[in-house]
Amino acid sequence: MNFDAMFLKISHDLRKMGDGRDISNWFSVCSTDTQRVSFVMGLEVVKACFQEHLYLSKQEISVPCKSENLSASHCIAGDNYHKKKLMRKSISSYNQSILVGEGEALALAYANRSAVFYDMADWLHSLRDIQLAFDHGYPRHLEHKLRERQGSCLLELGYIGQSFTSFSLAKDLLTLSPNAQQKVVDIALKLKQIKNKQKKSKKLGVEDNASMSTVKSIEQEIIKKRRSAPDLHRAKNPLLPSASASVELMDTADRGRCLVATEDLQIGATIIVEKAHASILLEEFKESHCHHCLHWTLGPVPCHQCSQVGFCTTLCRDESWASYHQYECGLLDLLYRCTRDVNTGQHGLLALRTILKAGKQKMTIEQAKSPACRSSAGMLFDSADYGTVYSLVGNTAQRSEADLFRRTIMAVYLASFIQQGNGKEPDVGMATALLHLLQSYPCNAHEVSHLAVPLPSEPCSQNQLLQLQQVRPCEVGAAIMPVVSLMNHSCNPNVVHVSYGDVMVVRVIRRILQGEEIFDNYGYHYATHDRKERQLKLGQQYFFRCYCQPCVKDWPLYGDTPKLDKRSDISDALVKDINDFKRLVCYFPEGPAKLEESVRLFTGYLDTIESDRSISLPVQEYIKVQEVLKHCFALLATLSPHLLV
Repeated sequence: MNFDAMFLKISHDLRKMGDGRDISNWFSVCSTDTQRVSFVMGLEVVKACFQEHLYLSKQEISVPCKSENLSASHCIAGDNYHKKKLMRKSISSYNQSILVGEGEALALAYANRSAVFYDMADWLHSLRDIQLAFDHGYPRHLEHKLRERQGSCLLELGYIGQSFTSFSLAKDLLTLSPNAQQKVVDIALKLKQIKNKQKKSKKLGVEDNASMSTVKSIEQEIIKKRRSAPDLHRAKNPLLPSASASVELMDTADRGRCLVATEDLQIGATIIVEKAHASILLEEFKESHCHHCLHWTLGPVPCHQCSQVGFCTTLCRDESWASYHQYECGLLDLLYRCTRDVNTGQHGLLALRTILKAGKQKMTIEQAKSPACRSSAGMLFDSADYGTVYSLVGNTAQRSEADLFRRTIMAVYLASFIQQGNGKEPDVGMATALLHLLQSYPCNAHEVSHLAVPLPSEPCSQNQLLQLQQVRPCEVGAAIMPVVSLMNHSCNPNVVHVSYGDVMVVRVIRRILQGEEIFDNYGYHYATHDRKERQLKLGQQYFFRCYCQPCVKDWPLYGDTPKLDKRSDISDALVKDINDFKRLVCYFPEGPAKLEESVRLFTGYLDTIESDRSISLPVQEYIKVQEVLKHCFALLATLSPHLLV
């Protein structure tokens, strides 16, 4: 039963008892979130519905998450795929084996997956899996195989000294085996070649790479190969650490808190780089992306306790456990199921993640503060601080009683679910904090989107070549970004944001003069939605009426927007360059070649059009170029491969 079904049952039971109208009247008297939560927690109908559901949930949770037999079964499937050279299917089976594995079964799965990575020339992931196999008790009588593979990986990566050590260990282990004389001879020859290579390197003054002998040191190298978020174009604003000094937070009478430029900002400038305060991964990506940082991973590592999540590295796994996963461990499949296809489901999971990270002490401190004490202009606004998140507007006064009642039910349900193991009533403080965020997040949470790159079912010998038309945006999760949330909406925004894992980067897409406000777009752009639809949608979700220039002047949709017919010197060259860009090939994981050159080219076109006083915006060519520039910024960010069907 998902949350919608539970809520319908509660509503039906209340009407059946004839209490619906009275309860609505009593609930409307509640003026604070604490009062609303206490009222709902006192309703017997709610208690009975939750008690039945939580009892059934406990039965599912009691089922063991790990299984050596199931792990071995998946591992055999992976072996069969590997023999047929079906590498991606093989890795998928080994991933499933690893997620449910423990003991020797886990070690064997890591070892076998390392062989596939080795065949794919993914030396770092192969090396990491080899070390994880050793760490989980890989059988001693098979160790020589892994030592030899380890030596080959290290040699490919330039760790000659360590490679020599690994091959030496393999040779020593094989010496104990009576039927491995030829293998010993082969490895002895390999050791001789490595020794000669070391001598040549010394003569040339080439130093051996530093040691890489632990899982964490290998993973640091894996992380370095990812695309990292760009630096801010200026030094950090000390009061707004995720933003550059070119941006400041202001309080206004008519628009509330907003971000304003302290200097002229040029197109392309990176003005905000913000790591999510909290994030969640969508259910359909839990086997392909990291539960903690949202990066795609071909070879996940499991939680020590449950089989419901995967992590790109043990670093993410350990950070997640210390921060929040220890409280949700074993519950996630049920939480996904209960919130699946539910209107407020994502926001509920994100609110819960935020609360689990914060802890009871921080929750209590923030709930005790008066609104006047919360972050505003002139005060520190730190994305990592729970108080910053708690200060975001929830629009309680604009919400209907029915809306607040439903959100209160969800808050109490989530608190009951997460605390069911202690046998106590759900904590009022936790449910109150959840309710506060459930009101705030519809207006402040952001989707995390990566560009999805389709890949063939099996890897090629070279990087996969794709046309840009095959690359599409794909929502992989949701996050709370307090600083990004400060930007107000315009139907003609002057910035765009892209994601690097769970880090959001904001870049300028049209000139911003000193003192002007920095505007995001909340999903309704003048070129794609007419004014009536924009105003309706913005009012329903965000509770405001937009007075941006496209709304005041009722700018036309893209198809009705005029073209630069009288400026063929600009339009002809622009169209040609856009068509050339569309024909660019995209390599995974590198992305299109010369992408920075494309950024400079299209930034130049936007500058030219904005500087030409004979051109009156909007014009189609400007919209086109701006869209291409936004696509360039997205291509520079995180790419998530998806297998072709």
